[in-house]
Amino acid sequence: MTQAHDLPHEQAPLSPGQPVRRIDGRDFHRMMGAGYAWLKQHSHIVNALNVFPVPDGDTGTNMVLTMQSAWQEASERVTAAAGEMVHAFAQGAIRGARGNSGVILSQILRGMAEYLRDAPDIDAERLAAALQQARETAYKGVLKPVEGTILTVIREAADASGHAAAISSDLRFVFDSTLDKAHQALQNTPNLLPVLKQAGVVDAGGQGLYYILEGMGKWLRGEPMPMPDQVTASTQPVELPQPDLEVFGEEEWG
Repeated sequence: MTQAHDLPHEQAPLSPGQPVRRIDGRDFHRMMGAGYAWLKQHSHIVNALNVFPVPDGDTGTNMVLTMQSAWQEASERVTAAAGEMVHAFAQGAIRGARGNSGVILSQILRGMAEYLRDAPDIDAERLAAALQQARETAYKGVLKPVEGTILTVIREAADASGHAAAISSDLRFVFDSTLDKAHQALQNTPNLLPVLKQAGVVDAGGQGLYYILEGMGKWLRGEPMPMPDQVTASTQPVELPQPDLEVFGEEEWG
């Protein structure tokens, strides 16, 4: 498996340790690239976690393909205008969405784009509001929302961003707070969805979203991160507990 430190990196333009008050569209493009690359590197883990709604082992692949479409669209339209940049990512994701989690991921980006439509840049307040709109759009895009999935992760992450933005204008603080809550929500998914607890795993879609957010957060903190074209999706096997297939049903949630 290729490790992040073995890869060439896009040098992060942000100084580590200093507060970040706002980012523009070009920054957001790099930040999303880091998130996509991080997901791509860990997609085999997401695939291995895939037990709901159908244990077909393709959630990571579907999310990568969705992000690939978003990245290709956005990379053809790189601009300093943040609203236009987020809109390009959303359009690409919607056009290329694959699977349940890919569709929900596209709706998360769509919600962010709707809020940031005319924004020249993104500050802490705008980021929090955009994530809250993303939460609303994601839930509305699902016929029968189920907790313990990617929906729970974006809901709790969005709530945390709002609380953090109310006490700090530092994007790094707000995003780290959002990421911490997303991780807590992900770890709690087995307590909300019995099929996950039975299999001994967290939700695959939620894990995929967390990898995207984690990669974005690393870039925002000033860590050098690989860009998507420098990363190959790993096929390394992952050993997980064997699920009890008798608990799997044909539930629909999006």
